[in-house]
Amino acid sequence: MTDPINSQYDTTPLPAAEGGDDQSEPGADHGKDLSGLVPNDKVAWGEPPSFNDDPQKIPSDSGTEGPTPGDPSGDLRIDLSAMRTTERSLLTESRAAVATYEEVRAKVLAKKDTVFGQGAKSQGYYSNRLNHDGYIYVNGKDNPFAPAGEQFAADMNPAMERALLQAGMALEKLGEYIALINHSGQVYAHTDRECRFPDPPATH
Repeated sequence: MTDPINSQYDTTPLPAAEGGDDQSEPGADHGKDLSGLVPNDKVAWGEPPSFNDDPQKIPSDSGTEGPTPGDPSGDLRIDLSAMRTTERSLLTESRAAVATYEEVRAKVLAKKDTVFGQGAKSQGYYSNRLNHDGYIYVNGKDNPFAPAGEQFAADMNPAMERALLQAGMALEKLGEYIALINHSGQVYAHTDRECRFPDPPATH
């Protein structure tokens, strides 16, 4: 029989909490259910609104300030075709991102109560402990790792939900950006339609 091989790796690679594991404090979100904060995202536009539509006023609570009067502008040249191409490309990418986000969100919310072994039971077994022919099925007992799973989930679940919240909010900001691109196109097109030579001076 050969001697056991000693591993070159540390068997406990993570440093112990200061003061020992028994004195470690849970995180601020320990045990919280933050699923109500996780947004359900979707892409509202199948096709972006036409630049020929008059621009709608942006709500004042959107965080976008109105234009500051300044010197008259010089000549403008806007490539609305390139702007539309960019906008459609962003919409395509956002649909893919939202679909992936929604898939992950649904999986997290569906599995979060059991994925870390919370409430796990040891496998049941058949026993012939009764003094007669036949067997009785004995239900599994609580798995010894279940309490550790509960403790881990109390910190990990709110962390996952916060990560989903951040991802969902980032996608919503992307949607706002796309909407502002479309609004800019409508503003430029509206400005172009309103540009005309002034009436000639009155003759005496």
